[in-house]
Amino acid sequence: MDHILFWNARGAGSDKFRSAVHDLVKMNSVDILIICEPKVQFKSAKNCLLSLGFTDYEVREAAGFSGGIWLLWNKNKVTVDFVDANFQSISVKVSWNNSTPWLLTGVYASPCNTSRSNLWSYLDSVYLKTGLPRMLVGDFNELLSFADKIGGSKHFRFGGMKDWVCRNGLVDLGYQGADYTWSNNSVKERLDRGFSDSDWRIMFPDACVSHLARMKSDHCPILVKLHPSSRGPRKNSPFRFQAMWLNHEQYLDMVSNSWNSSSGDLLYKADNLARALVEWNREVFGNIFKQKRTLNARICGIQRGLGKGPNSFLQDLEKKLIADYEKIRDAEALFWKQKSRDKWLCDGDRNTKSLHIILTIQNATKFGMEY
Repeated sequence: MDHILFWNARGAGSDKFRSAVHDLVKMNSVDILIICEPKVQFKSAKNCLLSLGFTDYEVREAAGFSGGIWLLWNKNKVTVDFVDANFQSISVKVSWNNSTPWLLTGVYASPCNTSRSNLWSYLDSVYLKTGLPRMLVGDFNELLSFADKIGGSKHFRFGGMKDWVCRNGLVDLGYQGADYTWSNNSVKERLDRGFSDSDWRIMFPDACVSHLARMKSDHCPILVKLHPSSRGPRKNSPFRFQAMWLNHEQYLDMVSNSWNSSSGDLLYKADNLARALVEWNREVFGNIFKQKRTLNARICGIQRGLGKGPNSFLQDLEKKLIADYEKIRDAEALFWKQKSRDKWLCDGDRNTKSLHIILTIQNATKFGMEY
């Protein structure tokens, strides 16, 4: 219970946002979520975000389509106490399992130089309120060095951030993944990052920052892991029929061939089909969660490569892999729809008679084969 995700989502009102944020939270076991530049009021996305397991939140609304920052957490997993906020940041006191508290600040620095220049002294004043070890993560809308930009003009977004970092003895937490967190294809910049003071770094010596794959937004999500090796692999769950199989182009042929090639009574044929589905799921359909992780890693690798310069082959491959990822995400959405016991069987002609037979027999015999 020690993962913090920051994302400049560039809009939080669409179905794409809802799918993407669901993926990010579930795949990365996020405990504290910070969203900025939502372009909508919080009430528009509230139900979606709370359905991901968050119970509490602090919000500074966008002014029209500009700004805005939301911070959400689950009070049953982490203790969060509000400290201060303005239109560019939210600061809270954080503690896991009654451990030593520290100050977390989520930042969305204004693109306006004048407004942003006032941020640095404000952040100092917030720190003085608590004196706690502090970590800041966000979109700072400013560069720290010439290495933070590639492409475009020779104009670099330098301002007061570098002086603020030096004055406070802050440490750049570094990163894993692509070198740049924002891109408009021709220009790439590292605008999103994490900073801490030395006291916080001593508290969390293994903490790391990952630049996740950039998909829905032109900004990478930023994942901060306080204890990267603390979570073990998930165990396989018992086999269940998955509605998402219905969308696979080989499904109907596979069911038909398996059913017609076996003999015996109805129970025997259904048992053979169920066993065949287990094997088919493993060998042909595959594990969608593993596929998502693999595609995500490939997209991250491609975006890291594109950070070194333009490459038409990699750009085309990136588009293809993102499209593949979205198809798998649609399949996963159906998986979770089934898990939540929605009435997915009422979806029209896609539900074959053989499926109803299999489910009826399965419920009666309650066989539970493992992957």
